[in-house]
Amino acid sequence: MSADPFDQRDHTGRQFRDIHRAGATLEGLRFDDCRFEHCDFSEATLRDCRFRDCEFVGCNFSLARLAGSQFGARFTDSKLVGIDWTQAHWPAIRLGAGIAFERCALNDSSFFGLSLRELALIECRAHDVDFTEADLEDADFRHSDLRGAIFRRTRLARADFRDATDYRIDVLINDVKRAKFSLPEAVSLLYGLDIDLTE
Repeated sequence: MSADPFDQRDHTGRQFRDIHRAGATLEGLRFDDCRFEHCDFSEATLRDCRFRDCEFVGCNFSLARLAGSQFGARFTDSKLVGIDWTQAHWPAIRLGAGIAFERCALNDSSFFGLSLRELALIECRAHDVDFTEADLEDADFRHSDLRGAIFRRTRLARADFRDATDYRIDVLINDVKRAKFSLPEAVSLLYGLDIDLTE
């Protein structure tokens, strides 16, 4: 690998480890079936980049600006705090894998209005994340901490919230048909119904 691992535009089947691009600008790069380990893209600007069938392990994307970049990727044990995912490019026809997060920190991020059916967000910390008006049908939120997350006019049909914690979902303004919940956290679904609960 050369001194600059991103010296070319297209990358296929490559592995990148301990790459530090905090605060940098990456533009027009394409990655297919690549793996990134312990890379730092915090506060970076990723402009018109494409990540297809990529995997990020132990990476830091906090406060990154996505600026039209496209993601078909799985993030594991990574930090993705304060990201506005609405700035990314989400094509109507999805090629390759969708987007998945496992054991990641996504606090203070926004998925406002995005269509991300089958989103996987498993064992994640997603405090104060905005899911307003998003289409998250068949999404998987199992074992995630959703304290302060905003669900408003969100499509959650068949979504899986089993063993998720601290969510507040108003069943009157969100579509939760056939969604899965587990006790005791599911009791929180009653709070928006203007009823008296007694023990």
